[in-house]
Amino acid sequence: MSDKHVFISYIREDANEVGELQSALEAAGYSVWRDTKDLWPGDNWELKIRQAIQSGSLVFLGCFSSNLRERDTSYQYAELMIAADEYRLRPMDTNWLMTVRFDECEVPPVDLGGGRSLDRTINRLDLFGKQLTPNVARLVASIQRVIDSSPGVASREVLKAVADSKLAEGSVEELRALLRNPTLVMDYDAYMLRLRAPVLTGLRDRERFPVSGEGGAVTVEMALAWAQRIQEYEALISPLLEPIKLVGMYGQPGHSQGLAQTVRAIGQESIQSEGLDFFRAAHEYPAVALTYVVTLAGMVKQNYAMVRAAVEDAAVSTPFDRASVPFIAMSGANSVEGNWRTVASLLCLADDGEAMDQPAAEGLLKKTIGARHTAISDHLFSVLAPLFQDQFQSDKAYADAFDRAEVLLDAVAADTRLTNQNFFGGNGGYGRYTWRHRHSDAAPDALMLAELEAAGAGWTPLLSGMFGGEVDRAKAALENVIEMANYIRQKQW
Repeated sequence: MSDKHVFISYIREDANEVGELQSALEAAGYSVWRDTKDLWPGDNWELKIRQAIQSGSLVFLGCFSSNLRERDTSYQYAELMIAADEYRLRPMDTNWLMTVRFDECEVPPVDLGGGRSLDRTINRLDLFGKQLTPNVARLVASIQRVIDSSPGVASREVLKAVADSKLAEGSVEELRALLRNPTLVMDYDAYMLRLRAPVLTGLRDRERFPVSGEGGAVTVEMALAWAQRIQEYEALISPLLEPIKLVGMYGQPGHSQGLAQTVRAIGQESIQSEGLDFFRAAHEYPAVALTYVVTLAGMVKQNYAMVRAAVEDAAVSTPFDRASVPFIAMSGANSVEGNWRTVASLLCLADDGEAMDQPAAEGLLKKTIGARHTAISDHLFSVLAPLFQDQFQSDKAYADAFDRAEVLLDAVAADTRLTNQNFFGGNGGYGRYTWRHRHSDAAPDALMLAELEAAGAGWTPLLSGMFGGEVDRAKAALENVIEMANYIRQKQW
């Protein structure tokens, strides 16, 4: 999914291992530069190599084995010298240079400047023995981290759900038949009921998902339990992801009520009035994730009738206000992480291929490891990426759609506050689109307002009845989102 390439530096004796590594990287969506396929007879070798390293490489990946030690000369040494020169010109915290080993060998002590060297400064991954498979995954995640907008590695549960849905197409064939025939509303409603029932049963299991507990400072054990709980929620809702996506994309007016009932039921369970805030906030995660799925899916096919059903019509009641309001106005990514984004950042470490363990939790709590600005939003971005890999053909397309989805969700929350005098909750999810566009002249919130002003009553969400179909309501909501987003950008970053 990148316009640039991974430059692989190696020696010919390791061609087989490099070929397998290249296949893994290309399967992950990366272009790979290798001399065997990218150099032609008559090419100026040094010029082409230098151009490939300096101007086109996303990552320089040095591959080493004991075979290099047996060589008196090698073109790889020349490549490493060029890479070292390029590395010296980059920021001190760059992750551009990476190394892997194919066996127990020494990495050459190439001088990288500033007291740094290739063997001592650059963290390496061993691609042999039992570490081969997990470290290939970590390598892919590390390369993804280099790109600001790339998703991390989604949880095993979500990846399994996506894989299962693709391998066993019959599992959603019933839903597809129901969507093709909108006259079968009763059968569709029964299907949605069967779909959500086990999820609701699981969420209501207080032994599995307690919302009460002892207060006080967050400990390492509490932090790990909180992050692991989010992963358990993902395991619970994973069977819903593909069906809910399909309804969001292809649902017709007759399917709106069943979708709204599903999101409403799970959303109502998510809003708990009693218990420890630390766990009550986490309990909102399943409904938030499903709302994101429907919104992204609806935007893919411009099916804003389904977005309205899941976002505006899925209203929940709360004892704090005498009002029934959209779930997303009560919650959102920001609400789930609450005052504990350091804890939620554990999930982002796992998304990046790092260990979600005690040292990581201690580092975040002691602030020796930096926390994410929008941890749950970042995590959802990674979690949902494999689900939508067939709908978005590049990282940028997916990242832009994700930004727009969060802006629209925040606009619905803002509209609820502006139009309902009895509602005093939530301030929106304010997700990753805030920090991503802190220096941009074309932030997605401003672009969406410009689209509304250009289209007027013909703006697609309004044609589907969102914001009551009123231009002024939508405009006021988006202006509110822009104001708050700009305040956050200026205050925090």
